[in-house]
Formats: sequence, structure tokens, C-alpha cells
Amino acid sequence: MTPLTAALAALLSTLSPIAPDVTAPTRPAPLEVDLSSGVVLHWAPSVDDQGPVRYEVYEKGRLLMTQTGTSFRYASSPPPPMIFVFSVRAVDAAGNVSASSYTTLGRIWRGDEVPPAPARLCLRPSGTSFRLSWAAATVPPSLSVPPVAGYEVLLDGRPVTQVGGTSAVVDRPAPGTHTFGVRTLNAVDQLSAPVEVSYEVGEPS
Repeated sequence: MTPLTAALAALLSTLSPIAPDVTAPTRPAPLEVDLSSGVVLHWAPSVDDQGPVRYEVYEKGRLLMTQTGTSFRYASSPPPPMIFVFSVRAVDAAGNVSASSYTTLGRIWRGDEVPPAPARLCLRPSGTSFRLSWAAATVPPSLSVPPVAGYEVLLDGRPVTQVGGTSAVVDRPAPGTHTFGVRTLNAVDQLSAPVEVSYEVGEPS
């Protein structure tokens, strides 16, 4: 090994590996429809800890567009008399997905429907954090039932994040017994009862 190679190897050994991005962007809510000049969707910008995001726009679960802006023209003329279900979610560069925001044209939900809870919550320590994973809530594929928009993660009963998938990473709390929970968020912003697991967090090693 040459002196230059040895020096480079010594330098590299002092560098810490870059931690993967596991934090989902914030939910781009509210999602609103402007009918003054056709059908135009507008939503609040999402915030991500690692930089810009892209937005996926859907109608009845069908992907319409992926873009970086916070508005989308669905139609240039008034819509026909039918039900439309629009949703938008944010995706960051690492592929982490936010909870979705929903809005409809034509009232199809009462607005007070409570979603079913997720199931099989698992907790796994990982260094300075904990990874939670769970089974998705089961909702029938029906226009009369608000779809799942995402999941809210709780620590000791307090919300810490919302995600669009079925896993999340949270920072390691202080030593002691803590309760980790997850509840379903649906398209009308109703939350299920939480599924919970308690865990005794020890002193960092």
C-alpha cells in the first residue's frame, strides 16, 4: 500500500456512514378543488427533512400525474355530473411516501366514518431509533367507504408522525416504559382506535 493509499484509507475510516432517509414528507393538506375555470386542484406544500418532494395526483386511485408544483388542472371545462375522488400525496427522493389528502366532487361520504385499526404492530430497536411496522387496515374497495389515507404514529399517546406506508422510524425515547401506537387515518380525516405495544427502553449502550 502506497503512502497516499494508506492516508486515504485512514481518512475514510474516520468518516461516519450517511444515515438513510427514513422520514416521510408531511401530508399535503388540505386538498381543494377550484371550479371557476374548469377543474383545478390546489394543495398545501409538503415539507421534507431532506429537500424537495414530488406529488402524485390520483382520481379514484388512478395515477394522473407526478409533478413538483402544488396545483393541477384536471379539466378546462365544467365536469359532467358524476362522482370524482381526487387525492394527492408527497414522495421524497428516497421514496418515502406521505399520507394522502382527499377531496371529492359530489358528496359520497358522511364525513364521520371511523376507519378500522391496523393490525399486528411490531417494534424493532435499531441503534438510536425504533422501527415500527404493521398490517394495513382492511377497507372494502367501495366508493361509499372512505379509503385509507395513511397512518398516524403515536408515542405515549402523542402523535409523532404520519406516513403513507405501513412502517415508520421514530427516535429512541428516554429510558423507561413507553407505549408505541399506530392508528388509521382515512379520507375524511377520521382516526381509528390505536393498536399499541409497550416496550421497556433501556440506557443507551
